[in-house]
Amino acid sequence: MRWRLTRRHTQVLAVLLGGFVLTALLVAAQPAAASAQSFSDIRGDEWFAQAVEALAAEGVVYGRDDGSFGPTDPVTRAQLTAFLARALHLPNSTVAPFADVVIQDWCFGPVASMYEAGLVSGTGPATFSPNALVSRQQAATMVMRSVRYLLEKQPQPEVDYTLTDYQAGAWLAGFRDRALISPEHALLVANAYRLGVIEGATDGWFYPVLTLTRAQMAAMLYRALLQPITPRNVYPVELAAQSAYPTQSMGSQGSLVSFIEARLTALSYPCGPVDGVYDYRTRDAVMAFEKVERLSRDGIVGASTWQRIFAAQTPTPRLDASGDRAEVDLTRQVLFVIEEGAVTKVVHVSTGRLGTPTGHGTVGHKDYGWTHVPVGWMYSPSYFMPHIAIHGSKSVPPYPASHGCVRTPVWMADALYEQLVPGFPVDVYY
Repeated sequence: MRWRLTRRHTQVLAVLLGGFVLTALLVAAQPAAASAQSFSDIRGDEWFAQAVEALAAEGVVYGRDDGSFGPTDPVTRAQLTAFLARALHLPNSTVAPFADVVIQDWCFGPVASMYEAGLVSGTGPATFSPNALVSRQQAATMVMRSVRYLLEKQPQPEVDYTLTDYQAGAWLAGFRDRALISPEHALLVANAYRLGVIEGATDGWFYPVLTLTRAQMAAMLYRALLQPITPRNVYPVELAAQSAYPTQSMGSQGSLVSFIEARLTALSYPCGPVDGVYDYRTRDAVMAFEKVERLSRDGIVGASTWQRIFAAQTPTPRLDASGDRAEVDLTRQVLFVIEEGAVTKVVHVSTGRLGTPTGHGTVGHKDYGWTHVPVGWMYSPSYFMPHIAIHGSKSVPPYPASHGCVRTPVWMADALYEQLVPGFPVDVYY
């Protein structure tokens, strides 16, 4: 049986077209590219073009005001929920279970409808987190719940939706990172693979926590909602399970680097743009993260860093003080910028080789740009104690190496210079 979706349906899925970041998972068995070109940023020969055009033809997805589709953009929980609600023709609902989704919000109706149908849940007792990005495993769960909902309304005798935990393990055996799939999602991810909603990757990785792009989600929804469900009947070849992803370091590129950058940004470790390029800014952010988490300070995302980055939380200030301020942790060699009681920046620094004075200070004299002093060159210093400044430097090793100042990477110095206004409190401690 072929499910047909309304144009309203398609719009939902379009925003849903968020990203199974590993395009290989979605490329396999993809039909030929669509000949129609409804979007200014889709030529028609891309691996996802057929899915996007088919969904657009059914009214599931729409272009933006400028005619583009945005295939690489990530998808939020609200967007994914809205696309699915329209795709399923869910009736309007006025249920209001979440404090962060109110009736004035554009996504209120879809969230209420999906919640009432038992297809979505909150991220907390009263929160939905509508702007949170959707991961691959979360998307698999939401889409498979929708597939089950449709199968209950339009049964396909040849499609058995049920799957035991034992069977799930066998269907996931082809993914090297199956141990990283959350238990709450594992069964539905396995079923999504078994029913052909997601495809196997040539390199054997599923990347469950990576965020989705609109193009990648389009392919997933195309398979789930516009194509006949064809269950697989042969288990995949079992691959050796891995507890961490491949090491990423300077020069690495791709979706794993994008995830690292996005994750560090969310945890308040500035790393420059989320562009999938592991450059010096990414390295410095990783270094700061490793320092805070008390890992090896090498600026490389290896096994131990991978394990920690999934569960890490933004660090909290040491001191209980009001207002915007900064803390310098000499033990961990990091600078915390704090706004309204929350850490908003964690910066890799190098302090005094023979010590940096501890205690409380406030920013006073400042110089913008490169400045020469008796001990050498400093970039945009902000003095907060006599002869002690926070400044940019070309040399910021992972250990104390300065003459007493707080060195920061030059690329971070301008942003810090703007924040460290005269009178800005700075506390230094071990």
